[in-house]
Amino acid sequence: MENLTSSILEAIQNPQPTDSILECFEHDAAKLGVLLRDDPAAALGLADARLRVFPFKDVKECWRRLYTDASLVLAVRLIRENITTKREIHLESLRKEPCKNQNGGNGHGRDDAPHAPWLDSAVRYLDMALIMAGAPLREDMIDALFSALKKWTHSQKETSYETEPQCFDAEETPPPKRRKLSAPLFPPDSAPVPRRLAHPIPRVSAPSFDAMENHIQDVRTPLVITDAVDYWPAISERPWSSRNYWFEQTLDGRRLVPVEIGRSYTDEGWGQRIMPFAEFVNGFIWRSQGENETGTRNSNNEASSDIIDGSHQAQTGYMAQHDLLAQIPALRNDITVPDFCYIDPPGPEPGTPVYEKRKQKRDTLQTETGDSERGGTGVLQDAGSKLKNLSTKGNHHHPDRDTEIGIPSEPIINTWIGPSWTISPLHHDPYHNILVQVVGSKYVRLYSPHTPASQIHPRGMEVVDSDSQHSGDVKSEKDVKQNHHQLKEPKQGQLIDMSNTSKVDLAAIELSPAESEVWDSMWPGFSEAEYVETVLKEGECLYIPVGWWHYVRGLKAGISVSFWWG
Repeated sequence: MENLTSSILEAIQNPQPTDSILECFEHDAAKLGVLLRDDPAAALGLADARLRVFPFKDVKECWRRLYTDASLVLAVRLIRENITTKREIHLESLRKEPCKNQNGGNGHGRDDAPHAPWLDSAVRYLDMALIMAGAPLREDMIDALFSALKKWTHSQKETSYETEPQCFDAEETPPPKRRKLSAPLFPPDSAPVPRRLAHPIPRVSAPSFDAMENHIQDVRTPLVITDAVDYWPAISERPWSSRNYWFEQTLDGRRLVPVEIGRSYTDEGWGQRIMPFAEFVNGFIWRSQGENETGTRNSNNEASSDIIDGSHQAQTGYMAQHDLLAQIPALRNDITVPDFCYIDPPGPEPGTPVYEKRKQKRDTLQTETGDSERGGTGVLQDAGSKLKNLSTKGNHHHPDRDTEIGIPSEPIINTWIGPSWTISPLHHDPYHNILVQVVGSKYVRLYSPHTPASQIHPRGMEVVDSDSQHSGDVKSEKDVKQNHHQLKEPKQGQLIDMSNTSKVDLAAIELSPAESEVWDSMWPGFSEAEYVETVLKEGECLYIPVGWWHYVRGLKAGISVSFWWG
C-alpha cells in the first residue's frame, strides 16, 4: 500500500507536459502542484463548481482532471494516515479489554471494519471521481487503490478472527463455527405478471452467429434468445444473486452508485442521488429505511449526504443505465459481450424517428461547419467514443446506409439494478441493443419505429428548471462518456429534447385496463397501435433493433445488463 500511494502522489505532482490539467492554471505546473499539495480540498471545490454545467460535454477536461487528482490526494492521505496504524490500535485495544463487545455484533458487518468513517470517506472521494468526473487518465490508479483496500479489509477481518481471544469459561464448550451462508441480494416479492401474452415475441434457443446475422440484418424485429449466457460466471460460479458476493465486491457495501429516485423519469419530482451500495440495497431493494447490511442504522452523515430526504419506503430507487462494470472492473470478468454484438447491423430505417434525427444532425452540421468537421465518414461522430470505419456486406445489402459508417468499436455496456415495480417509460434508443436478464424478471413491450406519431404520442422539447431534480435527457441520445455523469442539473429554463420518450403512461394503462375510455381520451389511437411483448427471465436475452419503442417493468427484483452497439 505504501508503494502504491507514493507512486500515485508522485504522478500527481509531476503531470506530463501534455496533460490537460495544466490548462486550469494556464500551464503553471508549480501553482497546480502547490494547490494539490497544500489545499486539495480547495482544489476539489474549485473543480466541482466548474463541473456543474449542463450539458456536461461543455465541461473542459482540465476541470475533470483537477476534480480527479484532488479527490485522489484526499483519499490517499486518509489511507496513509489510518491504514498503517490500524493493526497496532486494534491489538492494543484487545489487550486492554479482550472481551469487550465480543458478543455484541455478528462479526461481519461494516461497523466491525476498522476505522469505518475514514474508509467511507476515502471510498467516497474515489467513487465520486469516477462517477462525477470519469477519472480521466486515473482509472487504473483508482482501481488499484480499490483492489488494495479490498485486500486490506479482508486481511483485517482474518487478523481480527485469529487474534481475538475466546471469551467463555474453561468449563464451557467453545461455540461451533457458524457455516457461512450466502444470503440473497434480492427479496422474493414480485409485481403482477401478465396473465397471458397476447402478442408474444418469438423465442429461439442458442442461435448460431449466421442465424442472428440474418435476423438482425434482414428480419429486423425483436427476438428473445435463450440458452446463450448460461456460462457467464455472473449466473454460475460467481452468482450476482448473492448478497455476500456483491458486498465483497463493493467493500462491504461502501462503494457509491447513482440511483434514480421516483417511479419514472417522466414523473414530477423524479431525481437522482449518489449513495453507498448498502444504502441502496437496504433502503430501496429491501425497503428497510436507513439501515446497513448489519441491520444497524448508518451513522456516517458524509457518506449519506447525497441520499434523498424522507422515507425510502414511499419511493422507488433504481440504479439505471449506469456503467457499473467500468466503475468496478472486477465485475466485468463475470460477463462476456455476446458475439452477436459484433454483427454489422443495419442503420435506422428511413422515415423512423432515429433516422430523421440523424439526418437532421448531419444536415445541420454540414450547414454550420462543412464537411471538414464531419470526421470524413459522412456521419456525426460522438465526442468521447472510439469509432472505426466498416465496409462489410451489410452496407451493400442496405442502400439506406452509407458505404462507410462509424460505430463504436466496443458495445456500450450499462447495468440496471432495482426492485420489483421499476419502470422504464415507453422510449426508443439510437442503438441496437441486447438486453440480458441476469437475475430476476421483467415485462417488456415493444412498438415498431414505424408506429405513427399520432398513435405513439412522442414528447418534444421540454423546459426543466434547476429546482426540479431531473438530471437532463437521461434516456435520449448523448455521447458515450455522459453515461458517467447523469447527476448534472440543467440551468433554469434549460430546454431538453424528450422526443425519444412517449407521453403515454403505459404502466397506468397496463395495470388499470378498466379505465380504457380515460386512456383513449388522453392518448387517442394508442390502443390501436400494434405491439409485441415478452416476460424476460433469468438467463434470457432480448434483441431490440435500433429505434424500436420499448417499455420495461420490473416483475422481480434483479439485475440486467444492456449492450448497445451500431
